[in-house]
Amino acid sequence: MASNPCPAYSQGTITFDIQTRIDTPLFTAQGSTGEICLTITNNQLVYRVTTQEQTALLEIEDIRNLADNQWHSIAITVDSSGTRIFIDGYQEFGGTTSAFFTDLGDDANYTLVENALINIREFAISDRVATPQEVLAQATTPTALIEFAAPYLSSYDVMQVGELISGSIRVIFRVRGHGQAGTMFAAAGAGREAMSLAIDTTGITYRVFGKYGQWRIFHAQGAWDDGNWHDVVVTAAYGAIEIYVDGFRELHEPGQPFFADIDELDTVVIGQDTIGIRLFGEATQAMIYPTPLNDSQIKHLARIAPLSTQALFDRGLMGSSSYRIPSLIALPTGVVIAGADQRTTIPNDSPNHINFTIRRSLDNGATWLPVQTIIDSPGSGHSGASASDSVLVYDEQAHRVIALIDRFPGNIGQPNCGYGLGANTQGELLLHDKQDQIYTLHDDGTVTDSEGAATAYTVDSQGNVNFDGHDGGNIWCAQDKNPHQTLLVERTCFLEVLYSDDEGETWSEPHTINHMVKEPWMSFLGTSPGNGIVLHHGTHVGRIIMPVYFSGRNSMRFSTAVVYSDDHGITWERSHSTNDNRMFNGSTIDPETFEDAEACLYECVPVEREDGSIIFFMRNQHPEGKVAIAISHDGGETWGTPYFHSQLPEIFSQPNAISLSDAEHPNRLVFANASQLLPYRGAGVLRLSEDGGTTFNISRTFRPFHYVYQCMAWLANGNLGLLWEHEWQGLYFTQIPLQWFDNPHIE
Repeated sequence: MASNPCPAYSQGTITFDIQTRIDTPLFTAQGSTGEICLTITNNQLVYRVTTQEQTALLEIEDIRNLADNQWHSIAITVDSSGTRIFIDGYQEFGGTTSAFFTDLGDDANYTLVENALINIREFAISDRVATPQEVLAQATTPTALIEFAAPYLSSYDVMQVGELISGSIRVIFRVRGHGQAGTMFAAAGAGREAMSLAIDTTGITYRVFGKYGQWRIFHAQGAWDDGNWHDVVVTAAYGAIEIYVDGFRELHEPGQPFFADIDELDTVVIGQDTIGIRLFGEATQAMIYPTPLNDSQIKHLARIAPLSTQALFDRGLMGSSSYRIPSLIALPTGVVIAGADQRTTIPNDSPNHINFTIRRSLDNGATWLPVQTIIDSPGSGHSGASASDSVLVYDEQAHRVIALIDRFPGNIGQPNCGYGLGANTQGELLLHDKQDQIYTLHDDGTVTDSEGAATAYTVDSQGNVNFDGHDGGNIWCAQDKNPHQTLLVERTCFLEVLYSDDEGETWSEPHTINHMVKEPWMSFLGTSPGNGIVLHHGTHVGRIIMPVYFSGRNSMRFSTAVVYSDDHGITWERSHSTNDNRMFNGSTIDPETFEDAEACLYECVPVEREDGSIIFFMRNQHPEGKVAIAISHDGGETWGTPYFHSQLPEIFSQPNAISLSDAEHPNRLVFANASQLLPYRGAGVLRLSEDGGTTFNISRTFRPFHYVYQCMAWLANGNLGLLWEHEWQGLYFTQIPLQWFDNPHIE
């Protein structure tokens, strides 16, 4: 392998095309102070950075066809905002690491792998950071095995196609108008039709008559009988059939029937079935690809405009194991605030050491300031305290950003927290010592005993205890983990509020609202992370509403509600639950005592509609497999009976939704969730409604594979801001122009 001096670039772009059939190193740059390495491992791209200042591991696991012996384009851009990885023209991943050649030392050299099983062409390094549009313009276009020049394939081409056990079929077609239907692609074996791709009024269906004498049928539901041109790709690979329409995935189902499953394949046609009955329209182009196309290649063929994504929080940043649980708020001034759990030593939920962190943008998300730690929890690992699951809202009347967050003492989380409030009726924390004597912590930091007498204890705003001039530990620490332990908070969960009056630059100290909203029979009462709302219609204009859920006397039975404030977050009330007096499976539910697990409701999000009603989207595990919905007509105080929305798949993952209403679209909202188990949680889909969530007329698969929680905000520049997570890898911010829903194609 030839070695070349690294250019003295602190930022820039690396681009090249590869063709390989094996796992292999691709590119390595090494110097006395660091290393950058790019490899294909397990048929996936892996990017590693190790310098004196930064360490990063970016596992690009969702593009799995890089070792298919076809040409693929790779681009890496690095600047002060981080690293972006592009595959076949579209950004596939990114990281917060900004390390580049100057971080490797003056003696750094780079090498490209050279062997008989890999080809690299068009390798280039530039000190200019390419835009997503420029990367796409340089990407290679996938090459078809067969392109139809007539309605049928020649016998030779049929033999080639008949050997394919995986690959892709692409057809560009249109029907003559609504209600028109027919077959756009078909194949036969031994004179009998054994494969078809057809459209009707319900969507697009792919069928294969396999070796075991039965049809295997895959149906993508949708309305594509509109007389417009559509670009359909069917991919058979990795144990699944996927159907893409106009560049976006519409179906992913187990099974991989393809041409090799057809006995004695003898006919392949387009624009008709194998008998000769024509499509009521036309199929103008069709191609068959010998290997499966990936998501980027399909978008490239469909000319989808690229989006720009920046990693805001990812593993390794500030030495952390993981970041999860996004919250996001956009202010009219162009300030955007993104919140995250910083999971410092292990990536788990509580019990775990978790800090509440944010990043701020002053320019609608174009650039971001460094991480701010808002709540720094004591401890580490499982025994660390936690501040997690933030939910943000902007009170425009008070010009105040309000955050609601869950606080757990060390070794405590939702599964094992104790019952009770942990505070008195004034909201002052109740503390206990090793002898279980009870004390009260006052707002000025002084502590009194159970009789109200002054003590030698004082506690600062971070929870640190001072006992007569000596270190007394921290009230949030785990039991018996601190040798200086004196006083501890109760071993329960605390719902806490904090706020910022300067657009997130500085924050108040958090204080509990358990005494206002929690019941003694609740062990857990916590936020539904993401965003709250402020009401703009009806009789409760200015009311702040934050979503929560809580457990009953059975700590594993959950119900949803909201907490609301009519005085800019000073005092709070809890609404009735969506499970209050709910008739379910023949019984009336009481959230305090119910036992039917199918009735549980978990994380949730409210959206206000033009008529002042609030639609509530709720996570659940009901066998229906759909997101639960409830409606409030009194400002969130009470809720109608929950029902399941037929258009919103539920895989037990956090939902998010926000209003996008304006004068022209008064009831427009967008809903997002992870929509499919793959078997991991994934398929992040955004759905647009013009009638307040009653129906969803447009859906877009934003990310077909790994995707879990998300939070959205309507930015002051008119774009939709989406902060989404790749589970353990981190949180990523994408700006989406609203025309992406109507016309996502390159003009």
